[in-house]
Amino acid sequence: MTLPTIGWFELLALLLATLGFIMALICYSNLRQLKQKLVEARQETHLLVKALRNETHAMGSGAIGVGQRLVEVEKRLNSTMERQMEFEQRDPGSLPYAYAVRLVEMGASAEDLINNCGLARVEAELITLVHSELKAQKEHPHQEERYAYN
Repeated sequence: MTLPTIGWFELLALLLATLGFIMALICYSNLRQLKQKLVEARQETHLLVKALRNETHAMGSGAIGVGQRLVEVEKRLNSTMERQMEFEQRDPGSLPYAYAVRLVEMGASAEDLINNCGLARVEAELITLVHSELKAQKEHPHQEERYAYN
């Protein structure tokens, strides 16, 4: 009995089939690695989304707290303004000073205050001096104070 001989065509087909099988194994291995990377990326994305939700929740809670504090401060400011108005209306002696301050804000001089408000010269000069200092501070806030308390 003789063994059948394999021709070059059959040998080439066997070689190509073996090569195809090896390539299929490599592709399968790569596919498994890609699936594992995809699972890891999904887990990481899930963790990031969860962290962002927590941060967003914390920021929202903080904003609500700040809003509530702002409402409280606004109420206190309105109350203080009402009390100040009541105080000004009760103290008739303060009306010339309030009027004098308004006049100085509009550009009146010390002489104008003396003539219109009935203030003494010293009082009128003091009001204009204080107003000019406040105006200078508003115009140049970065400058140091000229007068320091030791």
